This record gives sequence, structure tokens and C-alpha cells, in this order.
Amino acid sequence: MVFSVSLSAQKTLELGLFGGGSYYLGEMNPAIPFVNTQLAFGALARFNINDRTALKLSYSRGGIKGDDSQPLRVVPQDYSFSSVVNDISFVGEFNWWDYFTGSKRTYFTPYIFAGLGYYFSDLESGISIPFGFGFKYSISDRIGLGFEWGMRKTFSDYLDGVNASDYQTGLDTGDSDKTSTWDWYNFTGITLTYKINLINKTKCNNKGF
Repeated sequence: MVFSVSLSAQKTLELGLFGGGSYYLGEMNPAIPFVNTQLAFGALARFNINDRTALKLSYSRGGIKGDDSQPLRVVPQDYSFSSVVNDISFVGEFNWWDYFTGSKRTYFTPYIFAGLGYYFSDLESGISIPFGFGFKYSISDRIGLGFEWGMRKTFSDYLDGVNASDYQTGLDTGDSDKTSTWDWYNFTGITLTYKINLINKTKCNNKGF
């Protein structure tokens, strides 16, 4: 057993930046990930409760676009759109393995997350359900690197500016039309964080690192 200043994830805050891409699923792109991926960026604050769980507040901004020439469209209508979506999400994270930034033993882990969000753009705004997975890696005592893939399920069909039923007006699409679902959007990219110790006191560190 080693007595040292605890480096565990308890009572630590990580502030960081996000950079990557964003894309959309809806009438213009029913099912193919990463079609028309646009530039995305953002910022995050993660409060680490312990080595397995954390709470994260994030802001992300990215472009989304689409047109009805994509595969799986039922009937092309010569429609396209381009927009920028802003996303504010509050999620809980669960690390698959013990992890904290600064550890030399438990220095990487995959994780999953889910929570509640709000989005707004020039076409639509509303509540979303963010969920996804990622990977964390400790570069140094305070710097952490991550990768994250996160979907956002909306409760609107106007993220792309059109409603499925209006878009297909006059067409008998029947049950074969799989496009009449609520629109989704995605942020995928890299995170870089800096750890701040909220409580710094000496105690027994039974991990030895």
C-alpha cells in the first residue's frame, strides 16, 4: 500500500474542446451514416464522480445538409437543404473499466453515455435525446484524449425543413416508405481535456499509481 496524494477521478473536473464532423438522418438521408459530413466543433465540462461514472455538459455546433438524390429515397423531389445545428447536452457517462486521467495503470477505457439535450438551428429547435459511445485515453497527469460518436434523436420532422407527409404529398408511399420518422443528427470527433482537482488531500491510494 502506497501513501500519496490521491489521483483518483473523485472530485475532479475536466474542461475541454471537441472537433470533428456532423451529419443528419431524415428524408434526405434515411439510413446511411456519415453522408454529407460537415465540420463540427464544441466545448465540454466533465465532472468525474468516481472511476466509473461522470456527468458531462457539452455544447456542439456543426453543419448538416442533404439532398434527395441520395440512395434509398423513395421518389426524388429535387429538394436540398443546408443548415447549422447547435446542441447543448447533459449526459451521464459510464466507463467500461476503471479510469481516471493521470493514472499509469487504468489509463484507457471505452464508455457509453446517454442523457437529455436541446438543439436549435435556423430551421428548427427542440428537445433531443443524446446517446452514444466513446474511448478515453490519459496522455499525462492532467491531459486526456478521447474519441466520441454520439447520436441525437429529435422529436421533430422539420430539422431538414420538410415533413415526411408534406414532402411526399400526392404519392402513395404506403408501408414501404421508411422515411416518415423523426429526424436525427450526429456529432463524431476527438476531445481534448484538462483535469482540475477540486479536492486535493493526502490519503491512502491502494492502487499505487
